[in-house]
Amino acid sequence: MGDRPAEDEELVERARDGDVDAYAELVRRHQHLAVRIAYPIAGPSAEDAVQEAFVNAYHALSRF
Repeated sequence: MGDRPAEDEELVERARDGDVDAYAELVRRHQHLAVRIAYPIAGPSAEDAVQEAFVNAYHALSRF
C-alpha cells in the first residue's frame, strides 16, 4: 500500500476481512488529520464530512 506504515496495511487487510475493530483503529489514527485537511474546505461541517468519508470508505473496502 505504498507509503503507509506496515501496521496500517495490516489493519486494512483485517478490515477487509470484516474486523470492525481494525477499521475503528484506522479511523482513530487518521481522523484528526482528515478533519484538519477538511476544515478549510468544509468549515464547521468538517467533522461530519470526515465521518461520512470514513463510512463511505468502509463500505468500499472491497474495491481497494
